[in-house]
Amino acid sequence: MPRIFDSEIYISPSDEWIFRGNKIDKEEILQYFRNNLHGNEKGVYIENRFGELSEHGYIRIDGFPCHVLHVELTDSGMIFHTDDGRSYPFGDFEIYETSDGGLLGLRSAEEKIKYRFTWNAARELSEHLEEEDGTTYLEWKGVKMEIPKYSGEVLVPLPTDYT
Repeated sequence: MPRIFDSEIYISPSDEWIFRGNKIDKEEILQYFRNNLHGNEKGVYIENRFGELSEHGYIRIDGFPCHVLHVELTDSGMIFHTDDGRSYPFGDFEIYETSDGGLLGLRSAEEKIKYRFTWNAARELSEHLEEEDGTTYLEWKGVKMEIPKYSGEVLVPLPTDYT
């Protein structure tokens, strides 16, 4: 059973990672944290493993912990490259429109970890987006599908208990 606790890490509305009031800006540390983010019914945590031991440090999220950096269009599909060091094919990665007209991404298996599209990634995808009567559509290889509006919360609070 992992040790479970408040990591004291906070993701600000401007997507900055903060630990005890100090911004975390070392890219290697951020990469490690992003690679080890997981969600469950209690919230979002960073998983650390030390041999047989593990710990889950929960974080409070008011912004986006991860970002889509690049949208690659291939003959077989669309691939989303992210700053957690991963690439997700369309289908394993869902796109939503936010209430302010932005884009939000979610891994199909991790609904609490949300991805903001960088300007470059949004621009790459925008070539295949079309707005019609207030609805945004993705048009790709002859298929036109509606981009759903995201109705959930971006915020993820800390758990009230760690048992």
